[in-house]
Amino acid sequence: RSSKDVLKRVAANALMSLLAVSRRAQKHALKADLIESCMEQMKHIHAQLNLDSLRPGKAALKKQEDGFIKELSIAMQLLRNCLYQNEECKEAALEAHLVPVLHSLWPWLLMDDSLMQIALQLLCVYTANFPNGCSSLCWSSYGLHPVQAAYRGAPGTSLMGCILKLASQMPLENTAVQQMVFMFLSNLALSHDCKGVIQKSNFLQNFLSLTLPKGGNKHLSNLTILWLKLLLNISFGEDGQQMILRLDGCLDLLTEMSKYKHKSSPYIPLLIFHNICFSPANKPKILANEKVISVLAACLESENQNAQRIGAAALWALIHNYQKAKTTLKNPSIKRRVDEAYSLAKKTFSNSEETPLNAYYLKCLENLVQLLNSS
Repeated sequence: RSSKDVLKRVAANALMSLLAVSRRAQKHALKADLIESCMEQMKHIHAQLNLDSLRPGKAALKKQEDGFIKELSIAMQLLRNCLYQNEECKEAALEAHLVPVLHSLWPWLLMDDSLMQIALQLLCVYTANFPNGCSSLCWSSYGLHPVQAAYRGAPGTSLMGCILKLASQMPLENTAVQQMVFMFLSNLALSHDCKGVIQKSNFLQNFLSLTLPKGGNKHLSNLTILWLKLLLNISFGEDGQQMILRLDGCLDLLTEMSKYKHKSSPYIPLLIFHNICFSPANKPKILANEKVISVLAACLESENQNAQRIGAAALWALIHNYQKAKTTLKNPSIKRRVDEAYSLAKKTFSNSEETPLNAYYLKCLENLVQLLNSS
C-alpha cells in the first residue's frame, strides 16, 4: 500500500506487536518474504534520499524526505521484531545483506537520533547470540556515499568502524543513543572477529580517559558503567583479557572504580579481575599489581556474599598451578583473611543453607586453605 494510506501504518503497528510475541508469526513472516521485502524497501528509500539530496532544496522535498524517514523507521522496526530471538530469521537477514544496507544508510542515520536508535536496536537484536551476524559487521563495506553526514564523521570502511567512531565521539547529552551503542558493542565484544577490529582501532584507549566521581559523590557515572559492561564481555575470552592488560594503567583504574558504587552493577570491576585470573598468561601481571591483590583479598571480608564469592574464586584461580602466587598469597594478612573466611563460612552455611553458590564458595575457600598450607 501507499505510504499515504493510513491503514498501512495501522497494519504495520499490529504486525510489529505480533512479531514481538509470536514465534509462529515470525515463521509466517519468513515464508512470506517479509525480511526481503523490508530490505528492498530500505534500498529503495536509500536511493530516493540520495536522489533528492542532489536536487535544490525545497520545502516539498523536505516533506518527501520526512515521509521516507518514517517509512525507513517502520521497515527497521518490523525487521527488529521479526529477528527477535529467531536464528532462522537472522540467517535470512544475513543472506539479504542487512549490514551492507544499513551501512549505506549510515549518513542518514547520523542525522536523525530517533532513526539511529531504531537502527541500533535492530543491530542489537540481530547480533545477540548470532556469531555470523557479528562477523558480518567486520567485513561489510558499501563503497562511497554520495551524502556525507553533517557531524560525527563520515563512514569508515566497515559498519563496525562507523559504530566505534560514533561511540568515541558521542555527545554526552544523547544518553539513549549512547546506551544503545554500548549495548551493541557489548554484543560484538563476544565475537573473536569483532574483538580484533576493536583492538586495531585503539578504541579501548578511550576508557582510560574516563573521570572518577569527585567530592562526596560515591557513584560511578552511567557512561562508566556502560564501559565496564563492555570490558566485562571482552574479558570472557583470553584474547580480550590480553587487550585489557595491554591498556597501560587499566588495572589501576579498575581498582579505583571497584571502590565506588552503582545500584544496577556493583561488582563489574571485580568480575573483570576474576575472569583475567583464570588465564595462565595473565597471572604474573595480576600478581605484580598489589592493588588488585588487595582488592580481591578485601572481598573475603565484605558484607556482601557476591563480593565474597568473586574474591574467593579469583584468588583460587590465581593460585591454581602457579607456585609464585602461592608464595605471594602466603602473606600473613591474606592468609589470615582466607582462614577466617573459611571458618566463618563453615559455621554460617548449615545443611539448610547449602545452595549451589554457597557450596562453590566453600569449595573455593577449602582449596585456598589447602594450597596456602601446602609447601
